[in-house]
Amino acid sequence: MSSANKGNFLELVELLSNYDPNLKEHFMRLKHAFACGKRMTSYFSPKIQNKLICLLGNHVKDKIVADIKKEKYFGILFDSTPDVSHTDQMCDVIRYVHIEGDHVELKESFLGFFPVAEKTAAELTENILQHLEEDGLDISLCRGQGYDNAATMAGIHGGVQ
Repeated sequence: MSSANKGNFLELVELLSNYDPNLKEHFMRLKHAFACGKRMTSYFSPKIQNKLICLLGNHVKDKIVADIKKEKYFGILFDSTPDVSHTDQMCDVIRYVHIEGDHVELKESFLGFFPVAEKTAAELTENILQHLEEDGLDISLCRGQGYDNAATMAGIHGGVQ
C-alpha cells in the first residue's frame, strides 16, 4: 500500500473505491492497519486479482453473447497466429447487426483466443464448432464466414469454409 504505483488492477480498484462505500471502507481499514503496522487480509493477492479478472471477463462475454443471441443471426471471423511462446492461438470474433428502434448498428465483438494444436481443416473446424457451442451460439444461425487466406482455412473444398 505504500508504493506510489500499485499496478493497474490495484490503482483501478482504488479509483472505484471513490464511488463504492464498501470498497472505500475496506481500503480505509487496509490503510489504517498498514499505518499501525498490523497485518490484515486485503483480498487483493495476484491469485485473487486473476480470479476477479476472469469473473469480470466472463460476465462481459456473457453479455456480448446474450446480445448476439438476441439479434439471432451472426457472422464468424477466425484467424490464427503463433503467440510469443510459439503456441498457435485462434482468434474468435463474431459480427452481427444490432437493431434498436430505428437505429441499426453493425457490431464486431471479440470473444477470445483459444489454442490450436493441429492445423488440419478437420481439426480447425472441430475447434471452431466446439467454441461456438461452448458460447451457446448455433452454427445454423451463422450467415457469414471470414478466415485468413491460408488454404486450410479458406479452401472451399478442403478447408474450414
